[in-house]
Formats: sequence, structure tokens, C-alpha cells
Amino acid sequence: MDKESRKASRKASRKATAFFDLKAKSAVDYVIAIPSYKRADTLRDKSLRVLKEYGIDARKIFVFVANEGERKVYAETLVPGTYGEIVTAVKGIGPVRNFIFDYFPIGQPVVSMDDDIKGFLEFDENAKRHTKRLTNLKRVIQRGFSECRRHGCRLWGMYPVANGYFMQDTISFDLRFIIACFEGFFNPGTEGPKGVRINRKGHKDDHESSILFYKTDGAVVRLNYVAAQTAYHTEKGGLQEYTGKGQIRSPEGILEGAEWLVRKYPNYATLNLGKATGRADVRLRDKRPEDKRQTGS
Repeated sequence: MDKESRKASRKASRKATAFFDLKAKSAVDYVIAIPSYKRADTLRDKSLRVLKEYGIDARKIFVFVANEGERKVYAETLVPGTYGEIVTAVKGIGPVRNFIFDYFPIGQPVVSMDDDIKGFLEFDENAKRHTKRLTNLKRVIQRGFSECRRHGCRLWGMYPVANGYFMQDTISFDLRFIIACFEGFFNPGTEGPKGVRINRKGHKDDHESSILFYKTDGAVVRLNYVAAQTAYHTEKGGLQEYTGKGQIRSPEGILEGAEWLVRKYPNYATLNLGKATGRADVRLRDKRPEDKRQTGS
């Protein structure tokens, strides 16, 4: 990172306060959207269990499934009272993200969550491995929406890796990767100048949504002191159903998606051929000059 980039990075983040004083009048009435495909057991045993442990009102929870057949399986598998509604949506990660954008009213606060979340960690420099179990998920959700209001943007998220050696006691609001396993947004819809529409194949869907929200709003909020615990690329069902040759989660599909994203958004995305993971990835950074960084451009 060069001198100017380091300077810009410092300006685009600040230390997170140890205690967030949320006044009742500023609380956000949000819903939780969980897209799920062929993972009824996983959803029941992981994400819904975790939400219950954190005292999240089950009536807020909407589960989005691919078709009527899936709806029947989920209705027979999920425990009544642990969710609010099962919605028959569409198949595919890109299409279902767009379906959710169009399902709720524009401006509705939505928390989007994967179906295989097994817990949350928060940064603690004094703890072993610098993390401990998250104490209050409700407070984190309200913090995310509050920071969006403060910075005039609509998307917030958590640190993408549950690793205390990388997490920090900071909040950033420049262009950062907002991982879709647990994110919140004031619903944009898919139409109009401020709408957000993910590419149909779902290539790097959360990278693309991070860019699209940032391009329109000039900021995205990332809470770098908290992260979701999940098993990326290993849980059966979901996107692991698309690992066949040429599909979006195959090595060639991942590379195709990364290259496509860099071509489409050259001012925001850089290809990163990761040696550690063996997978093609993308790094997000606003590469435009400071005087060119205007919302909607």
C-alpha cells in the first residue's frame, strides 16, 4: 500500500467505541432474510438455532427457497416458531438476491444471512486468539444501521474472516468487501438510479453488491470488530450444488467470475490469484483520484 493509500485508509475508518449507546427512538425495525437451497437441516441446526440463542424475534425471519418442492421440505423440517415465513422465490444466488431486493419495500431495513452460520465472534485484544463469543447480536445489528444513517449509505457488514489476528476494533466506511454471509441494508430494490441488481449468474455476488452500493452511496460500513462463523466452500447444499465443471463454484467458474468483475468494474476491483487458497479472488479498492470520487459515478 503506497503512502497516499495509507493516508486515505486512515481517513476512511475510525476506532469503534467500546460501548454503543443506542437510544430507543433510533432503533431500527428490521427483518431477516435467509436464502437457502437444499439445506433445510443445516438451516434448522445452525442459523435458526443461533438467532434463537441471541433472542432474535422469530417473526422477523423470512426463509427464501427455490421452488414449491423445496418449500414443502423446509416446512416439514424446520421447527415451528423458529421462523416467521417461508417464501417461494427463485433458484440461483444472483436471482434470489434480486428477488429479495424486490420482495421488501424500498428502504426497509433488511439483514441478509446465510443458512449455515454457527456463531459470531467479537474482537478482544486481551482474549486468547483476540476473540470471544459475541455478547449481543441485536446491538451489532442496530449499530450497523445507525452507522449507515450517520454516513448516508445503505449497506453494512462484518469482517469477512473470523480471525482475531486480522480483526480490529475499528469501523470503516470506504470501499470494503461486505461479505454476504451476514450483512444489513436499507433495501434498494433493483430498479431506478439507486437500485441494485446482481448479475444473473451470481458471479462474486457480494463483491458486486459491495461495489454497487458504494458507487451509488459513496460509502459502505464495515464493523471490523465482529465476524460470523461459517464453513466456507464445505457445507453441502447451497452454492456447493454448483461445483461442477464450468459452474460458478468450480475453479474455472470462480476464475471466470473474478475476471468478469474486474473487467466490469476496473476502477474498483483487482484480480488476486491467491496462492494460499488456490482460488481466484478479487480485492476491492476505489482506484479513482480523490476528486473523482463522487456518488453515482
